[in-house]
Amino acid sequence: MGGKDEAVAAAKQLEVDGRRFYLDAAKRASSETLGKMFRALADDEARHLEWLNKLVPGVGSAVEANRALHGKMKAVFGGAAAGDVAGKSGSDVEAIDFAIGVEARSVEAYAEWAEKGRSRDIRRLGLVLVGQERFHRSLLENAKEYLDRPGDWFMSEERWNFEGG
Repeated sequence: MGGKDEAVAAAKQLEVDGRRFYLDAAKRASSETLGKMFRALADDEARHLEWLNKLVPGVGSAVEANRALHGKMKAVFGGAAAGDVAGKSGSDVEAIDFAIGVEARSVEAYAEWAEKGRSRDIRRLGLVLVGQERFHRSLLENAKEYLDRPGDWFMSEERWNFEGG
């Protein structure tokens, strides 16, 4: 792992760029639901930047951090109707695909911190950020399914039961 200052500067830039991308994607989103999702992810990137400035996570674990974001996403998608995704543009899917790639690269970078960080605090921060970025990726993959197959998504998320008549 390169020098600590260099690694932290690169991570901060990754978070700044991610936040900027998510805010831009929110403005261009074809539905309010997707806009809210992108804004929530942008807020999370800002929180990561705060942690990087202090070099310690503001939470005890990725599970704790993900719990808060999961609550936000449940509210965003829980209020969406199946018709909310009708006729969505390819740009929504393209933005999500791009974001999935960014999150995957973030996981790789922070996994190195978690494994090879020179201090306990850096390794701990790396672990929390890996968990957060993996969760972001999972959310984005879920959102892509929401766009690609809304009927299947609603059935899966709402755990609909089919009863014989």
